[in-house]
Amino acid sequence: MEIKVIRLEKEQVFEGKPEETLLSQLREQGIYISAACGGKGRCGKCKVRMITGATEPTEADRELFSEEELAEGWRLSCLAYPKKDCRIVISSADESEFAVVSEHQTEHLEKTGDSGYYIGIDIGTTTIALELVGKDSKKALGAVTTINHQRAYGADVISRIQASNEGAGEALKESIRNDLYAGLKRLMAESGIEPKLVERIGIAGNTTMGHLLMGFSCESLGMYPFTPVDIGTITTTFQELFDGQIAADGQAALALEASVVLLPGISTYVGADIAAGLLSCGFDEVEKPCMLIDLGTNGEMAIGTKDKILVTSTAAGPAFEGGNISWGMGSVPGAICSVSIENGQVQAATIGEEPPIGLCGTGVIETAYELVKEELVDETGMLDEDYFDDGFELAKTPDGEPIVFTQKDVREIQLAKSAVRAGAETLLKRFGVTYEEIDRVFLAGGFGYRIDLEKTVGIGMLPEELLEKTTAVGNSSLGGSVKYLTTPGAEERLQKLVEASAEVELSSDKDFNQFYTDYMFFE
Repeated sequence: MEIKVIRLEKEQVFEGKPEETLLSQLREQGIYISAACGGKGRCGKCKVRMITGATEPTEADRELFSEEELAEGWRLSCLAYPKKDCRIVISSADESEFAVVSEHQTEHLEKTGDSGYYIGIDIGTTTIALELVGKDSKKALGAVTTINHQRAYGADVISRIQASNEGAGEALKESIRNDLYAGLKRLMAESGIEPKLVERIGIAGNTTMGHLLMGFSCESLGMYPFTPVDIGTITTTFQELFDGQIAADGQAALALEASVVLLPGISTYVGADIAAGLLSCGFDEVEKPCMLIDLGTNGEMAIGTKDKILVTSTAAGPAFEGGNISWGMGSVPGAICSVSIENGQVQAATIGEEPPIGLCGTGVIETAYELVKEELVDETGMLDEDYFDDGFELAKTPDGEPIVFTQKDVREIQLAKSAVRAGAETLLKRFGVTYEEIDRVFLAGGFGYRIDLEKTVGIGMLPEELLEKTTAVGNSSLGGSVKYLTTPGAEERLQKLVEASAEVELSSDKDFNQFYTDYMFFE
């Protein structure tokens, strides 16, 4: 059985396996398709068009596609088991085909002539960010951001833990190492720096990302008492970590001789990304209580001073990074990032002013706010009946396909924003402080585009009392990994932060559950 795949006018042919899903086979061939639900047939993002050899439509196919689309061969690749020769078209470029927007604009910084260089890395569940900095000048000389292709195994850490435990651990490890290696090659090529001058690489990420990178078992992460294999500082070398990629690259291999350090985490669900964020925001020096809220695929947060910090993680889901949203995607050119609605008329701005192709996290938040403001979504989260079945249209793609915000999307942002708000309120209560006693709030997240704080408060995700105290700080995990490399004494400072932090478990917390219910509504 022959499977022929056509994408962006490129053709790839491989021998099919009738016992495996089409999505699984595409993964094996290195053909990336996002599957936010982990291949469960729920998110609809792994759709392909089977021009010939189409499989029988499943129940999920019939729910997602019209009769006309089914007749044209549209199927969910995660549920399709090809049994005969087939020709498949992936008609539109996935977000992986676009450059992800970076928080750090460094193209015009002049070269500094440093004696050596460092590279800070943040491995996010959705995106990966790398930044090159001078050893002496401590100036940024280049930045690269890209999609984490592990998204093909699910948008959240739970999906990837499950995939790892079901036998995909090696594939997940190779996926993230391939992404990092490609990112490093691109960063070095664009910077023009001699690879041998790179001395250290610092990596921050959540605990699951660290485990998958190192090839650790994830079995203990997914079951009580949720014990990580190793969340301490891990030191290795570029050669050891990327031996497979170097061998596959042959003569074109990247000749880095750098040491690599994985920053330490705090717990299974509050990882090195949050520890790095605390370092980046200077929590080890603050006298008055401050908060860090990181809006990524998980809603992780901290409250405290230099002497005592409480941390937690809420199951916010991937809505803030475009996951589980009908037209959701990462912060790539063409993603709708800003929305205003007046009398039913929509003004939608896209990243890079490119033609609209989807909706990123900031666009999701702004759309929800605008629909509530215009009373097209009521306080319970019910979308106006005129748009209940087909969704509210925000724009059209270059192909004329409507980009819509659906009732399901409203529910996704409700769940996400109430989880964040409930987690923050619970931490405030456990720490024993009021809004007035909070000195500063750092709102982090690798959105790739500046978040509108007033609209974030407007949907009830943050209390209005903290609006004037809140600062959007971008990717604090990347900032922390860079600070770790460039600041004398940073290793000791980070270790002090880890030791000062205690986790608050929310799953059985009565206050959290009550807050979660209360803040589900739009105020």
